[in-house]
Amino acid sequence: MKEIEQAFHEHTILQEIIARHEGHMFSLRGWLLAIIGGLLAAYYTENILIHVSMLAIALLLVTLMFLYVELQHMNVVEAVGERVVELEKTIVASRDPNNQSGTGWYDGPKVCEACREGANRHWPKTGKMTFVLNQPFYFMVIAVILFATLWLPPKQECTTPAVKTVQMPQK
Repeated sequence: MKEIEQAFHEHTILQEIIARHEGHMFSLRGWLLAIIGGLLAAYYTENILIHVSMLAIALLLVTLMFLYVELQHMNVVEAVGERVVELEKTIVASRDPNNQSGTGWYDGPKVCEACREGANRHWPKTGKMTFVLNQPFYFMVIAVILFATLWLPPKQECTTPAVKTVQMPQK
């Protein structure tokens, strides 16, 4: 297999890894929103007793757990994305007519190394695209949690009083 074919094959594998991990991140966000909605609904249910401070702690802990798991996927996406950029630059350089290298320009495949590097990171690199794009989602989740725990009416004020039935006089 020629070096250019190997490079394009690695590029395809890297793109599939990115797509798979971004799909996992999307699913995690859906589950996070479902759990937050369930906790808020449980708070206003009459037969479930939960204090507002317990609700706030539960919402915060659930959000932090999901953020941690998503950060792990984000680290892999960033590391693999960095390898894609490096690989694309190498492919472009190999196509340059002034390039005298000929063969031996392809340094891969390095799929496993890129994934391992991402898995070993503890925090995504600040300013990278994946991290910047994911910040607004978690800012909105934190805003919902703050709104729900600070400004929503207490549970006692939201219970509906018993409705009295008034009978109309018969003619």
